[in-house]
Parts: sequence; C-alpha cells; structure tokens
Amino acid sequence: MSSSPKDQYFLWQLSPEHEARIRYQETGTADSSGQPPLLFLHGYGAMIEHWDQNIPHFAGRHKIYAMDLIGFGRSQKPNVRYSLELFAAQIEAFLHLKKLDEVILVGHSMGGAGSIYYAHLRPEKVRALVLANPSGLYGDSMDGMAKIFFGLVGSPMIGEVLFTAFANPVGVSQSLAPTYYNQSKVDLRLINQFTRPLQDRGAIWSYLSPSRRPQDFTLDHLARPCRYKGKAALIWGAEDSALPPHRIIPEFQQLLPQAGAFIVPKASHCIHHDAPEAFNERLENILDSIC
Repeated sequence: MSSSPKDQYFLWQLSPEHEARIRYQETGTADSSGQPPLLFLHGYGAMIEHWDQNIPHFAGRHKIYAMDLIGFGRSQKPNVRYSLELFAAQIEAFLHLKKLDEVILVGHSMGGAGSIYYAHLRPEKVRALVLANPSGLYGDSMDGMAKIFFGLVGSPMIGEVLFTAFANPVGVSQSLAPTYYNQSKVDLRLINQFTRPLQDRGAIWSYLSPSRRPQDFTLDHLARPCRYKGKAALIWGAEDSALPPHRIIPEFQQLLPQAGAFIVPKASHCIHHDAPEAFNERLENILDSIC
C-alpha cells in the first residue's frame, strides 16, 4: 500500500502587490492510455483531505494532483478579492508550474464552479470536466430565510460576529451536518479537518467573501452555452437540499449542453465523501469513456 502523498507548496505571485503560498499534493503515475492527469479541486471551506476517499482509488492508474484553493485548507489566506476568476487564475498558474498542456478537472461545489470558469476561459487546456454538485448557478433554490442569513453575514459587523461564533467545532459540525445524508460521516476527524483552517490568519477574508460579494462566485454572466465544448459530466447527490438536482441540473445543462447528469441516491451535497463508492464508480466510468 502506497504511503500518503507529501504536502508541497509553491509561491504564487497573483498580483504585483500580493503573493500566496499554495499547498498541493501529487500522486499516482501517468496513465498508460495517454490520458492527461487529474486535478482535484475542493469546495467551500474544504481542503485536499476531503478527497481522501477518492484519490487513492485512482492513483494506481492516473497521475493525480490536488490543491488547496487560495484562502482555504493550508494555502495562505491573503486579504484579496476572492472570486471564481481568482480560482481560475490559480488553476492556470498551477498548470504552468507543472508544465501541463491539458488536464481533467474534478471539482466539487465551489471547486466545480471554478473549474467551469477556467474551462470557459481556456477550453483548450481541459480534456474533461467532472463536476460534483457544483455551485455557481442557483435558480430559485435559495429560500427566503437563506437569503436573509446571507445578507446578515455580508454586513461588515454582523459577519465578523457570526464568523467568530461558527469558527469552532460546534459551529463546523452544525454547518457540515446538512451537507451529508450519511450523518456517521460527520465525525470528529472531519469536524477537526474543517475547523483547523478557520483559525488561520486571514481566514475571515476568504470565508466571508461568498456572502459579501456573491456575484463573484456565480456563473450567471457566462454565455450559455459557454465556450467549453469538451467532455463534461455532472454527478449529484439526490438529497442535496441546498442545490436540489431537479432544479439546478437544468441550469448547468444550459451552460454545458454536452454534460451527462448522474444522480446518486442516499447522498447529499458532499457526494464524493458522503457516498464514495458510488462516486468513484461513476468517475471511473467517465474516465474509461475518455479516449
């Protein structure tokens, strides 16, 4: 059994004024069929470890990379304007660093939205998009109370108070529970994984950004269909109450008409960790279909 991949870091000069130390891991070997490597991108508040039930399953056949998005996990959290555009720029910087001409992007939630944004900007660099419960398009899925809550979080003073209140294991547990169908998965290990980055310097800037500037985290302004015409697939947890598949999948298929949609029962928003066996089987089938 192979050992866990080691953390590596690169210094990203994201603007003349700002730089950030970005954490990534690499594992596996080049695919004998000539497929490009996989790059896994986590969702809001998550980190590389959230893929620990998935990456090992594919490392025997594929070269795999995973990154902590700027502002999350063990990557630095500078006071910059966070957005899907920034995450797309991070993907571009990483591909340049590793000298990768093409990649298969596997993105969850916010990482999925960032993957779509990058594929729209640089379609020639993406062999395939595999999107697990991506965010970025919401239709009318957000109810009135959720809109009020996001409005409060977005206000300067109340946002800081709420961040302090939730940046602890109890708050994290309450936030994670609705994103899982299988509640046994929300154990102390997972809670601690999600709590630790909240204590980092600058975490408040990245974690509050989606509620303070929600327009920076949506895909509404992209053309429909978008510029990316390559292979794409949506994998969705049937029990995702925040992004219900029957409302949200049609939105994404306007953006990506070529995307097949696969709904997994007994799984919620964090489908890859909530139902890893079903997710891995579907991802394996998708990869086998890429020639």
